[in-house]
Amino acid sequence: MTSTILFKSVSGLFLVWALFVTTEARAETVVLACVGAEVTEFEPGITNDAKPTHVSATGTHGCAGLPLNLPSAIATTEADGILGCGFGQATSTIHIQWSDDTVSIVSGTTLVNANPAGETVVVLTGTVVSGRFLGATVVRTLTLLNTDVLGCFTAQGVTDVAGPVTLVVTKLL
Repeated sequence: MTSTILFKSVSGLFLVWALFVTTEARAETVVLACVGAEVTEFEPGITNDAKPTHVSATGTHGCAGLPLNLPSAIATTEADGILGCGFGQATSTIHIQWSDDTVSIVSGTTLVNANPAGETVVVLTGTVVSGRFLGATVVRTLTLLNTDVLGCFTAQGVTDVAGPVTLVVTKLL
């Protein structure tokens, strides 16, 4: 009887170990660089005075790197923070729909900085918290071109901007 219990215990332990190894084998290295364009909306519109603001954005990207089977992605971002024209910080969530219909959910922090040429550079740094590439580092950089130059000085503010975006996702095993 003792040998039967010992055999069942060892068999059960082996089964748990085999499941763990199988799960680990599905982890994948990712080194993707994606470029594209994004449209960003602010509610309420941003002005020269920083205030609580909700941000919604959608970007389309062409991608290159590893894995090789992901030539494109669509990223949607929702963020909330204290923002003004050319400055601020927000907490962001990015939903990345990869071209193979897998999804990565990224949580991170967005920093907004103005540049002398009049564009606003937005940098989101975060981590994939669920879905494909779990634990990967994500850096998303947008150069938002404000075509409403005087909008920051109005009560309505700037409600939407667009521009080029890069998305870099990395995790080495």
